[in-house]
Amino acid sequence: MGIVLLLEDEPVLRASLARGLGKLPHVEVQEAGTLDEALVLIDASPPDFIISDIDLPRRSGLELVGELKQRHLDTPVLFVSAYLKAYRPQVPPNANVEILEKPVPLEELRARVLAKLKEPKRARAPFAVTDYVQLACMGHHVVEILVSWPPRGEGRLVIADGNIWSARDDQGTGLEAFRRFAFRTDTTVEVRGLEGELGPRDISQPWEMVLLESARLADEAVRKGPEPAPDSPPDSTAAPELATRAFDALWEEGVDAFLKKDFPRARRAFLEARALRPDDARVAANLKRLADLGHGDGEPPSRGS
Repeated sequence: MGIVLLLEDEPVLRASLARGLGKLPHVEVQEAGTLDEALVLIDASPPDFIISDIDLPRRSGLELVGELKQRHLDTPVLFVSAYLKAYRPQVPPNANVEILEKPVPLEELRARVLAKLKEPKRARAPFAVTDYVQLACMGHHVVEILVSWPPRGEGRLVIADGNIWSARDDQGTGLEAFRRFAFRTDTTVEVRGLEGELGPRDISQPWEMVLLESARLADEAVRKGPEPAPDSPPDSTAAPELATRAFDALWEEGVDAFLKKDFPRARRAFLEARALRPDDARVAANLKRLADLGHGDGEPPSRGS
């Protein structure tokens, strides 16, 4: 018997999905409308698979992953949300999470449940700091990400409405703090809703560029050899992968803004995409279209404006 936890705040949709999934052989479906209700069920009987909305009352569904981590559970999570249509290709393929855009046909959910329940637990990969950052920024959530590593290292990130707002560790704040722990391989990560004020902002760059540049520096550190201070080695393949994700995210943002006639935002996104791929013909064509519409002079608007 496999236990599937369905976390959805819309009662009619939740009941319909629960009935459909409950017809699968040897599958027990548990239901919750809020994250707190789900945690009660998880503590009573840890599920084998979780299907969850992201936009929930009081607490974000993203916090579910941190709660599982605290409980030392590697339960796979399928987020189902209307938020991530443009960003689904950027979700890391090796993370212990999947994301689908609503609405999802019942038969597809049933197939994923059956496939996931057959998957050996040891094959499920954990989340890294950068995975949490991407999910929180793509979902435009306000959360804090708490990071710890042995023997007593600690870091904290604040994500606000699609931006990396601030970072700190025991050595300082801002981008340098973020880069010191973002690509460590020995971290424990907790995500939770931010309580209180955001506090001072010390990271102003777009999140895609922060990740890309941090990955590039981490890659250079690997090529130069270990530093005197003991640190876990970063992933030397991160920079090319993040460059692709950053370009794709900027391209999607530019197209989305263009369709919504938000031309300053579209131009800003395409200019940042061109910085990553100067010879991309699609980007050049869209910048020319914007220029023809009278949006081709001056500096691109700041993301903070």
